[in-house]
Amino acid sequence: MKLVKTLTVIAAATLIGAGTFSTGASVSADKVSDAKAAVSSKKSEGSSLLAQLQSAQDNLAKINDQVSNKMLDIEDAQKKIDATQATIESYNGKIAKQTEEIANRKDALKNQLESLQKELGDSVTGNVYLEFLLKSDNLSDLISRGVTVSKLNQANKDALDAVNEAKNKMNDLKAAQVAKQNELTATKNQLEADKVKLDSLKENATAEAAALQQKISDNQAEVDALQAQADSAAQAAAAQAAAAVAAAKTVTAPKTTPAAGNNTPAPATPVGGGASAMVGIAMQYQGVPYVWAGASPAGFDCSGFTMYVAAQVGISLPHRAAEQGMMGTQIPLSQVRAGDLLFWGGRTSAYHVALAISNSQYIHAPNTGDVVKVANISGWGPSFAIRL
Repeated sequence: MKLVKTLTVIAAATLIGAGTFSTGASVSADKVSDAKAAVSSKKSEGSSLLAQLQSAQDNLAKINDQVSNKMLDIEDAQKKIDATQATIESYNGKIAKQTEEIANRKDALKNQLESLQKELGDSVTGNVYLEFLLKSDNLSDLISRGVTVSKLNQANKDALDAVNEAKNKMNDLKAAQVAKQNELTATKNQLEADKVKLDSLKENATAEAAALQQKISDNQAEVDALQAQADSAAQAAAAQAAAAVAAAKTVTAPKTTPAAGNNTPAPATPVGGGASAMVGIAMQYQGVPYVWAGASPAGFDCSGFTMYVAAQVGISLPHRAAEQGMMGTQIPLSQVRAGDLLFWGGRTSAYHVALAISNSQYIHAPNTGDVVKVANISGWGPSFAIRL
């Protein structure tokens, strides 16, 4: 009977111990599961925010492209206005010369009359030409004088008509240029008004992108904190399980510690034979500020940057992303290599351009308030690529 009682106590103690360890393990498993679920939820939220940021970056790039194009259009309009003004001033000079010529012709006619008046002496009729005819010696002389007067009058008339016609033509041409200048000025004013509206849109788009970037940063901080909690819970569960195993004196398989994750991104591996001459040149201009319609080391916009760099190796590109997108040969994004051009948007409607420095990175002039810099394709991916 004593032996049975002893076995019963031992069995009860064993069951109680087993129940205690089972409950502790369950609690730890729940904590780990909840922590992992929280991390997964935050990562999912971060992915959604990243997609929103890329959309906002697309929108901002489109606006910057439109502003740069407006700036180029304004510059073109001003050049045309200046050329028209130069033409108007040229016509003014010609009109002044024609006016002077008319005055000279009138003076010449006056001198002719005065010369005849002196030759004829006192006029009886008051008409020197008539007096000239009346004082002819005979019919032959009369005819001769009549021909002379007729030729003289016709010559004077033709000269005055020619000069007046030239002057009127110059006035008409000048009027046309003035009308053209007024039209160009109106166009320029409209372009400037459009740019003001785009400036406002750009400010809103920049603020939206900045707000999303902040949310992504905050979200990443929360992910890191939750991941730390999950790791802590997992370690606690592992320690509890180890204690249970030790208490039960059960032989278990050796514990395998997972390899620590390496969050450091692998360096970009240039393909296509390494960095091209364009890439080497482009990298020299990191830090140059973004400037609308800029195309020099004093400041670049996206297409101005690629145009300038390409020119250094003898390649001529237009200063608009949409026009650059129609050049060269389109290639799959999977085949991108150093020196290729990357575009956002359609082949004939690109709104941003960058220079590939590898199959995973590019260098570009992003947007106002930023500078020329290197970025990852995974962060903001292009729509298509071309090889010049």
